[in-house]
Amino acid sequence: MRFVADTMLGNLARWLRILGYDTLYSSSFEDWRLLRIAEEEERILLTRDESLFRRAKTRGLSAVLITSDDIAEMLAYVATKTGIELSFNPSRTRCPECNTLLMKISRAEALSLLENNVATKYEDFWRCGRCGKIYWQGNHWKTISLILEKASKLIKL
Repeated sequence: MRFVADTMLGNLARWLRILGYDTLYSSSFEDWRLLRIAEEEERILLTRDESLFRRAKTRGLSAVLITSDDIAEMLAYVATKTGIELSFNPSRTRCPECNTLLMKISRAEALSLLENNVATKYEDFWRCGRCGKIYWQGNHWKTISLILEKASKLIKL
C-alpha cells in the first residue's frame, strides 16, 4: 500500500513511513501534482482538503479525507479506510524524513557512528541509505507504542 500526503499531513506521513508504508510527502506539493502522483503511481491520496478529496474521487482515485488533528485518530481512520496494519515491523520501516527503506546495522557499526552513550544503551539500530540518519528505539519509543496502542483501540470501538 502506497500513499501520497498533502502539505498539511507531514506528521501523518512520517508515522506511516515508520510503520513501513511508502508515503510521498513534500511541503511544496501543489494539488495538481498530488493528483498526478496519485494517478500515475496508483497511490492513495491523504488530504485535509475537501475540494482536493472530491476532485480525486471524481477522477476515480483512491483518497482519504482526514479531519482529525490527533495522530492516533488519524492513524486509526487511515487503517479503517485502507486496511493498513498499525504495528511496527523492523524489516519494512522507512526513514521518517526521506521515505527510504531503513537497513538494520550492527551495534558495532552504530558505535562507530554515534556517541557511545547512545550506542551502548540500545540494542537495535537502523540506518537510512539515502540521508544517512541513524535510528534506534530510544525513550521516545514509549510514546510511539502508546499512540499505536490508542489507535488500535480506536479501530475496535
